Amino acid sequence: MPRHALLAVISLAPCAGLWAAQPSADQSARLDAWLAKTGQSYDAPKAMLESIWTGPGYHSKVPPGVRVHSTRSSLLYAEALVRRGRADDLARAADVIRAVLAQQDTDPASRTYGIWPWLLEEPLAKMAPPDWNWADFLGASLAEMLVGPAERLPRALQAAMRTSLGHAAAAIRKRNVGPDYTNIAIMGGVVTAAAGEILADSALLAYGRDRLQRCVAHARHHGNFTEYNSPTYTMVALEEAERGLRLIRDPQARAAAEDLRRIAWRTIAESYHPATAQWAGPHSRAYSDRLSDQTLQKLADRTGLKLLDEPAVVLPNEAPPCPPDYAQRMRKLPADPLELQRPFARNREGKDVIHGVTWLTADAALGSVNRCETWVQRRAILGYWKTSSAPAVFRVRLLKEGKDFSSGHLTTAQRGAALLTVLSAHGNRGDWHISLDRPKDAVFRIAELRWRFQVQGRGAAVKALGAGRYELACGPRRIVLRAADGLFDGAPVTWQSGTEQAGDETVAWVDAVCCRGQAREFNFRTLGPIRLAAAAELLTADQKPTDETLNVAPADKDAVRATWGRLTVTAPMTVK
Repeated sequence: MPRHALLAVISLAPCAGLWAAQPSADQSARLDAWLAKTGQSYDAPKAMLESIWTGPGYHSKVPPGVRVHSTRSSLLYAEALVRRGRADDLARAADVIRAVLAQQDTDPASRTYGIWPWLLEEPLAKMAPPDWNWADFLGASLAEMLVGPAERLPRALQAAMRTSLGHAAAAIRKRNVGPDYTNIAIMGGVVTAAAGEILADSALLAYGRDRLQRCVAHARHHGNFTEYNSPTYTMVALEEAERGLRLIRDPQARAAAEDLRRIAWRTIAESYHPATAQWAGPHSRAYSDRLSDQTLQKLADRTGLKLLDEPAVVLPNEAPPCPPDYAQRMRKLPADPLELQRPFARNREGKDVIHGVTWLTADAALGSVNRCETWVQRRAILGYWKTSSAPAVFRVRLLKEGKDFSSGHLTTAQRGAALLTVLSAHGNRGDWHISLDRPKDAVFRIAELRWRFQVQGRGAAVKALGAGRYELACGPRRIVLRAADGLFDGAPVTWQSGTEQAGDETVAWVDAVCCRGQAREFNFRTLGPIRLAAAAELLTADQKPTDETLNVAPADKDAVRATWGRLTVTAPMTVK
């Protein structure tokens, strides 16, 4: 369907029209299923959803295992209750909404004005630090209800919701994140534009419209979203663009939302690997190595593809279908093998400064980005291949005392199914989080630091092949790794290999052990010489590895040059 025709169809049901439409039997059944499952966690005395806390390790100081009540998930639950609209649903939803609204900071003079804490048990003043994104996330739920179904609620509560949305929109506008913060930039643009219409605030509508248009211009200049190829946040961008088309009447804001929707679908379609049902790398941000059933269900809903044996329980939303050309790409690779060279960030002159390579064949995919930190959410180097069970996963990580460490940096070159990568120190990053726990002096106390190459899957195994080569195998394919002698902070590294269990799967690994022993301080801005490089090939069981020597030498006093066959990487020892 041409873009103008799609917009015309959507524009027939802006705002209340979509909510007023009679949901299909399937939509109703799925909403019932989601509410039944989610409602099991409802805590009536608190009028919120209760869960056992398993936080990400930042923003919140609440330890894992504590019973908590989440503002965001509770308001989403209320939104679904209001949508279904039974009398008992509306009574419970009203209780939840009042409980959540009571936790918003409504003091315009406050530093945290307009936002909510993550948890009832942890007020904003106790968070480390508060998360300003909660104005966007909870504001989106309020806008969703206020465009249509909130009329089912008491008038006084509707007024309180509009007031709360106004506080959230003011916080979003004051914060004014740039389009490089992809998912929040789009979400905040939708929330403020919708709030502008709901609250009859023309200045707020103009701000939201402009913000969405800037997101489009930014993505077009760079060739992609800044949060490039992220399974988590490309899906957020897609769903927020869809929300904009559901809620906003303004033609220009809707046109921008449609442009963003198509950019998101282009990314999804290019990266989707049909045989493994995985999102090929590299990923700027991800929270798991494989796609969740919930993400696969959302993709299936929009494409008509059968991606799961059994449907996952997800909250259904009215959404335009995937554009037909992108849906077709997700059914079958247009070529085999297929190699994508994609820009992710360009400078002002339009030159690519961050770009990715994604190689796909019938049963496997391998992707990398030319430069990237080693944050736990990054997937700078990522491979998948089909096995008799879940797809095997190949990753490269930097581990400090067994946890992903953010202050490393990978510089990588890839051609086809082969890549060469160099590890550097990063002098301006954090420990577990990329920035929230960043020390001012760049000094970390470290007992053990390992640069890890791993394959995870059922039956994964590692074998030393001699002469610095290792095989990481799982099912019909293997990674052949070439490990060079190296230095970290001027001391020789040692290479080790092994396996460990992860549920019913095995993680087979090869590590460059950078340091191990008594904990001591390392200043990541003033480390001694670093010379760490490795090359990897993704091969079938009967393919012979390339017979090329991996050479690593100083490029100058501050940089290293690695060469392997046709691949060359020059990288700083320390990224300042």
